[in-house]
Amino acid sequence: MVTRIILVLFIISGHSTPENLLARMPSREKQKGKSPILLAIFAHPDDELLTGAALAHYAAKNAKVYVAIATDGALGTTDFANIPAGSRLVAARQEEMKCSAKALGLEPPIFIGLPDQMNAATGGLPAQLDTLRRAVSSLLTTLKPDVIVTFGAEGWTGHPDHLLTGTIVTEVFASRQWPGNPKLYFSALPTGSITKTSWAKYRTVDSSYLTIKVSLDEADYLKLRAAFNCHQSQYRETVRQKLPVFLENTQNHVAMFRPFLHNKVIGNSLFE
Repeated sequence: MVTRIILVLFIISGHSTPENLLARMPSREKQKGKSPILLAIFAHPDDELLTGAALAHYAAKNAKVYVAIATDGALGTTDFANIPAGSRLVAARQEEMKCSAKALGLEPPIFIGLPDQMNAATGGLPAQLDTLRRAVSSLLTTLKPDVIVTFGAEGWTGHPDHLLTGTIVTEVFASRQWPGNPKLYFSALPTGSITKTSWAKYRTVDSSYLTIKVSLDEADYLKLRAAFNCHQSQYRETVRQKLPVFLENTQNHVAMFRPFLHNKVIGNSLFE
């Protein structure tokens, strides 16, 4: 029996603050007797695609899957979309994210509104990270998720926003015991699945650490293909067709996750 999982993919985009964002989230009490809670927190509108087949899989099994993302994607310009950086691109990417969430069977996405690249170039990064910490903490307190998914240290592509988002989520998670005792997982591809000749390049994790292996079916990847077609400002049509097939073949219908583990046995030596 699938446990109750609400997957919240935290999409930081738009002008919502952590406070009014939480006002729109359902309380744990209202969710009693309904789907489990899985909270996924990523950096950009389109990051959900990297774990999209697994998200669709759990949504199809009666999990509540929310997408929440940490930046507005305002700087994600491409030479084919003809949308300048700024508010027009933010609006376009929000609509694309809504389309993607619907295609995957998820709940409508949540946009927090941190600036793309988190003002790192202008010295504003510390303040943005503090905002993200407060937002993640508020979500964990209010939602009491059963499962949290985010980027690991490799961040799939190594994008700084991926690395920062995953780090902050992990930091907040490890800072205390949270209601409901949620589990934290990092999605990744296994080392060896991406080679020098691979069509797309992603950073990988040794499979010995990827101890959670979720079997996916063709229906999950069909939804992923539909979700890719939503992100027209980010991917040319040829890429929207080819990349989900590449991910399906690379994953071989198995999504892998690395659990955040801690040794519950108290010791007194690093070497024992």
